[in-house]
Amino acid sequence: MSILEQVKSAPMSRAQTRAVALCLVMNLVDGFDLLVTSFVGPTITKEWGLQASLVGVLLSSGLAGMAFGALFLAPLADRVGRRKLVLGGLVLASLGMLAAAFAQNFGQLVATRVVTGIAVGLMAACLPVLASEYSSHKRRGLSVALITCGYGLGAIIAGVAASLLIGPFGWRAVFVLGAVATAILFLVGLRSLPESMDYLIAARPRDALARLNRILVQIGHAPVEELPAASSAPRKVALESLFQGRNALRTVLVWIAFIAAQTVFYFGSSWTPTLLLQAGLSAQQGISGGVLFSIGGVCGAALLGVLATRIEPRKLTAAYFGLGALALLLYSFSLGALATALIVGVLVGLLLNGTVSGINVIVPIIYPAESRATALGIAVAVSRLGAVFSPLLAGFLLQAGWAPASMFRFFAIFAVVGAVATLALAWIARSQTTAPRAPVAPAVEGTTSQA
Repeated sequence: MSILEQVKSAPMSRAQTRAVALCLVMNLVDGFDLLVTSFVGPTITKEWGLQASLVGVLLSSGLAGMAFGALFLAPLADRVGRRKLVLGGLVLASLGMLAAAFAQNFGQLVATRVVTGIAVGLMAACLPVLASEYSSHKRRGLSVALITCGYGLGAIIAGVAASLLIGPFGWRAVFVLGAVATAILFLVGLRSLPESMDYLIAARPRDALARLNRILVQIGHAPVEELPAASSAPRKVALESLFQGRNALRTVLVWIAFIAAQTVFYFGSSWTPTLLLQAGLSAQQGISGGVLFSIGGVCGAALLGVLATRIEPRKLTAAYFGLGALALLLYSFSLGALATALIVGVLVGLLLNGTVSGINVIVPIIYPAESRATALGIAVAVSRLGAVFSPLLAGFLLQAGWAPASMFRFFAIFAVVGAVATLALAWIARSQTTAPRAPVAPAVEGTTSQA
């Protein structure tokens, strides 16, 4: 049994738990930095007199940067290491948030949001992978799902901060808070964030053996005299392995499901405060609705993590998608009653964020260590098509005269698409495990998969 298999088959040590917890906190700050515009957006709109379509551009700008970071920067994690990219992302995010606090016009603010989004995008691909690689096989799904809770927790804090700071200090103070928190977290990560053992063994950077042994001692395992033997299989560029043989269909389905998850989630998280305002609620009630949506999102990701230890993640995610579509329909009929709308909003957030968590649990199962961050980075980048598209589309629909209720019903269609895609993934996994064994092209399923 290899040293990695020994570590991942054993109960998690305190050091491993701390590493996963640090990834969660970093994702929390990412969520604050990325989604803060949803809560300060109505104030900026009023101050600068923005049209709904421009609000959509503002809400999408960070998501567009996130797509760029995930596609062009996150793949570097398989070459230079997860740790370096995460720390670099924290520095860039802090600078972007600070610049946003001093933006003097719409163009400058959009540019700063793109910069912050780039940083969040590369970390979004690295943090779930790092958490997965430091988890035991038994707790891997739970760890990755908990990581995705960070976005919801960050959004909750952003909403609370907006409520407390905008009145006495203005919306710029919320960005300053995010910049300072991100900078502090960089200092913590510089001291405490470990490198991935999977990366050290697969990529074999300089001093890999010494670095691996330091980590092994920290997590309570004996050091090794030499690095485990390298895989005899040729290393492949992620895009090549993704589209070999039957893997092509599986990859396309993952991308469709991820796009659908991001479309419905970022529609809800970005536009809920504004749409509640349009439906007749006050500005404070709109912020409260957005916070409750985020609270539901945290609960949904945590619940999925617990359930993923007992239920196959692909089937579980499909159930989240289907129930999410029903919840969006229910939300559309409850907007006229404040109490009902707020309660249903929690349910919508629970299910929609759960779909994003589910895809993040599925992807590390599918890909091997040497291409895991690259593959997840590409999947995250592709999924950002939905994340960028949905706030833009919602802005144009609102400006065209669509009622908020009709918009929630429209976006329920994307949740149905996600349910179909993840059900197809579950069917493929089942058919592959029951089919007679025969020589086939190398599959992208990792050797530790519970497919």
